[in-house]
Amino acid sequence: MEFIREFKDIFTKIKAGIRLSEEDGIRLITSKNLLELGAMADFVRQRLHGRKAYFTHSINVNHTNICVLSCKFCAFAKKKDEPDAYALAVDEIVDRVRRAASHGVWEAHVVGGLHAELRLAYYEEMLRRIKKACPGVLIQAFTAVELDFYARLQKIPVQEVIGRLKDAGLGGVPGGGAEIFSERARALICAPKISAERWLEVHRYVHEAGLRSNATMLYGHVETPEERVDHLVRLREAQDETGGFLAFVPLAFQPDHTELSHLPRTSGVTDFQVLATARLLLDNFPHIRQLWNYVDEKFLHVALECGVDDLGGTNFDETIAKAAGSHAKGFTYGQLVALIRACGWEPVEVNSTYTPVQKECLVA
Repeated sequence: MEFIREFKDIFTKIKAGIRLSEEDGIRLITSKNLLELGAMADFVRQRLHGRKAYFTHSINVNHTNICVLSCKFCAFAKKKDEPDAYALAVDEIVDRVRRAASHGVWEAHVVGGLHAELRLAYYEEMLRRIKKACPGVLIQAFTAVELDFYARLQKIPVQEVIGRLKDAGLGGVPGGGAEIFSERARALICAPKISAERWLEVHRYVHEAGLRSNATMLYGHVETPEERVDHLVRLREAQDETGGFLAFVPLAFQPDHTELSHLPRTSGVTDFQVLATARLLLDNFPHIRQLWNYVDEKFLHVALECGVDDLGGTNFDETIAKAAGSHAKGFTYGQLVALIRACGWEPVEVNSTYTPVQKECLVA
């Protein structure tokens, strides 16, 4: 790629497998030279995955919107006395997953609010009954924030919580709750939430338990480009230690119906800068995932050309991004496959552990 001039020194490092520095990351994430930025990210993406584009056929179960926290960026959480607050019974959760599995869905993604009246036994029963009804379905559930909360409610170590949930059927942990690691930014948008250090610690315990997880970054609110790069570097350091992260999932801030509704939505330029820089800095993360419900549909075509190899899932019943005003309508299985093919890539259906599709034993 002879046209790469501004970032010739960085591209030389990339081709030689030399790790980029934090200073390199700041140059990249603040650059408007999207042609060179995207070309380098696509070079790395194709070196890792060729022309494959991964996706999951999944159901989202947001089991409760009742939450003890009041994060300023969140439009989903409710207090228990609000009229639209809810907590799903285990029977309803199992029925939803069973119905989805009968249509070929083979992953259940379960996250929700921090409900002070739900105990660990509720989550254990949920997992056991889902696995009994749908033995072939992977359950990826409970963010580090939720796991920490269950431990504090039960007054037991978080390692015990993780072990009990794994025994009940937990197959992986999503990356939510990381938000942005900067203490300055966290104090402004999610002061009551666990610290960045605790989030990383919980994921370390998840990996020690033999489970894999993902990592997120919420961007486009009050953070600076330098704080985004710091977040990525800290994730890279954690991955050096455990090797347990599979995908990095950047989340563009959705401001509608939040206490930060005065902030604008992210631009396509910002989304591009974040995705490409993440692919170049996170040299030890196998996958970069772009969730369709956090960006404009047209941007998904661009994402596959700037470092993204995973478009997430069909995500039936997702409600968190919708509550914050996401305008994405979602995709059926066929539509997501068609979109990937129209972009010139090979669709590969997997679950969040990147296991090839095996649907012969989804429902008992």
